[in-house]
Amino acid sequence: MAFAKSNKIGRYFRRRKLARLVRSGVVPQGVSKEEIFEALAATRPRGVVEFFGFLSAKVYGSDGNLKKDCGLQSVKEVTAEFAKHLIDNMCGAASGIVQYKFHAMGDGSTAETDTETALVNQQGTRATGSQTHGASSNIYQTVATITAGSAFTAIEHGIFDSSTATDDKLLDRSLVASPPTLITGDEVEWTYSLTVNAGG
Repeated sequence: MAFAKSNKIGRYFRRRKLARLVRSGVVPQGVSKEEIFEALAATRPRGVVEFFGFLSAKVYGSDGNLKKDCGLQSVKEVTAEFAKHLIDNMCGAASGIVQYKFHAMGDGSTAETDTETALVNQQGTRATGSQTHGASSNIYQTVATITAGSAFTAIEHGIFDSSTATDDKLLDRSLVASPPTLITGDEVEWTYSLTVNAGG
């Protein structure tokens, strides 16, 4: 009985520590997304709706073989631009919320902020991602593969509502925690999960 209680207390403090790290933008190593989602949901402040963007990546060679599973790479910025677009949609003053499925990557290293509207230095063209629920109904997930047209280090990733930079809006710009160095023809499979924990 005492052992079970000790384990319960241990899980409680682990969740709190993990959630605190993620909320500060730290990418936990060796922790599954499912455990992170659980920790955030369990420690959500009362009456607060929280949005989190989680980015993972896998790199494949031009031969289709997996070169590196980069794992979880970012846990941070959902932009103010996206928040405004969401509200404008609800007010009937804008449309196109369903279009946030276009992935882009680049080599800009400027720090993330929620006021960003574009990548710092996009490399190549954007790719159209899938659109599904993630591990639960409160997670929006989009997956896309982008082929490197030249050699560069993939330092940043973004999710947009358009395939081009004309009147587009940025949902999330993520700095990659362990940026992969790509050669021409490498393919990066990006998985982005927008998690919304309801208030109450």
